[in-house]
Amino acid sequence: MRLLAVPACFAALIAMAAPAQADTGSDADFLAGLNSAGISYKSGPDAVGTGRKACELMDQGHPQADVVKAMVDQNPGFTTDGATKFVEISENKLCPQHNGGAPAPAASSSSAPQPPPAPTPAGPNANGASTYDPGTAGSSGGAAPAGGGG
Repeated sequence: MRLLAVPACFAALIAMAAPAQADTGSDADFLAGLNSAGISYKSGPDAVGTGRKACELMDQGHPQADVVKAMVDQNPGFTTDGATKFVEISENKLCPQHNGGAPAPAASSSSAPQPPPAPTPAGPNANGASTYDPGTAGSSGGAAPAGGGG
């Protein structure tokens, strides 16, 4: 697993896509899912925003496999397994309408749109698990998850 950081442009897209009302129950479940999968993060809200962006891409008609591939292609250090886990947890906890890679209505376009860049990996944490680190993308601060046990 690799360290994840959100590029500034991706963070801006996430901020614009933030829902007016956050579902804190599913957000907490999403973060718990990341923790259970060994994917740690510095900022819970940024991790949730990235998960919601994955859902938004699937809402726009991008299949799960394309969202995973975009994450890996944009971030050579991020494994397919890690990206798949992140997207699956996003589906299960944040957008269950896509659970299991169910297709969303296709966007009407003459050519398939390309997903925006995904989080950028920076390296493993001390435990070798993935770490979501939006702080390297110019974000000020970021809270580490509570209870870093493993």
